[in-house]
Amino acid sequence: MKKIRLMAAVAALAMALTACGANGKLKKVAMEIGDTKVTAGDIAIMTKADMAYMGSDFETVKPMIVEQMETIFRYGELGEAMKIELTDEEKNSAVNMRAQYAANGGGYDAYTKYLKDNASSMDFLDKLFTASAYATKVQEKIAEEFKDKEATDDELKAFYDESYYAAKHILVNKPEEGAEPAEGEKQGEELANELLERAKNGEDFDALVKEYSQDPGSESNPDGYVFTDGEMVKPFEEKVKELKPGEFGICESDYGYHVILRVELPAFEDKKDTVSSSYSSKRTEKRFEELLKEYNIKVEIHQDVIDAIAEDMLTESPVKEDDLSVSY
Repeated sequence: MKKIRLMAAVAALAMALTACGANGKLKKVAMEIGDTKVTAGDIAIMTKADMAYMGSDFETVKPMIVEQMETIFRYGELGEAMKIELTDEEKNSAVNMRAQYAANGGGYDAYTKYLKDNASSMDFLDKLFTASAYATKVQEKIAEEFKDKEATDDELKAFYDESYYAAKHILVNKPEEGAEPAEGEKQGEELANELLERAKNGEDFDALVKEYSQDPGSESNPDGYVFTDGEMVKPFEEKVKELKPGEFGICESDYGYHVILRVELPAFEDKKDTVSSSYSSKRTEKRFEELLKEYNIKVEIHQDVIDAIAEDMLTESPVKEDDLSVSY
């Protein structure tokens, strides 16, 4: 009996050590939002499912999925805390979404096994899709609070002056890896720095934009981009904020190198409709954050766990990724 027990213990230890590989990493908690715990496997599964839909690679899609999940579960936890009731139709919508994933994953049993093998579960999908239903209800509830509280022109003008920026830029793409420039040709960072100096020395910036910018949006925005927080890539936004109207600067983003000229804001009247829509969104976001604090919804993000999530951690997927989309 002792020998049998010893052999069983050795076998159990071997299985435990095996589980400490990729699957063990997938079991790590990546996000804690209220009472919801999201594993690395949950994130990996949904990232993989959304890759074909978004037409991009795992590492590009992953941060988008993380951001979506955090937002949706914050709404879900808040909806539950506020004791908002879902209709039968809304509850069934979450069930149907889960069923769609299972069907495309080779059936309920096959997909359940796939989720379990990758530290996720049908319960997670239920919670995710239910949280999405709560998101709509919470947004409707917040909208009701502001139903008869339209912003005045003075409020909108103050918001525009304080929160909006305008800038023109020349986008210089990063050279492809291994690509050799023609003799005497400058590209990438070297070209961007040269264009910055030329602009500072008085060359016509609009002419430089027309000749060199690789941003397809430059042509349709000849007066530059007018934007508020979160509407442009972060490095570009931060650099513009550092500059005063009339000043030049340079920054690097995933798109390439941006040679920037900050310009004066156009007249408020020309942007009033856009500003009104943005003001309404920001006011809603602010109220949402207030409610999260009021109901004590805590959020903890384990970025080291998220950074370590890789596509090759997943077992072979039975899912037809091109049939799925995470439109939750």
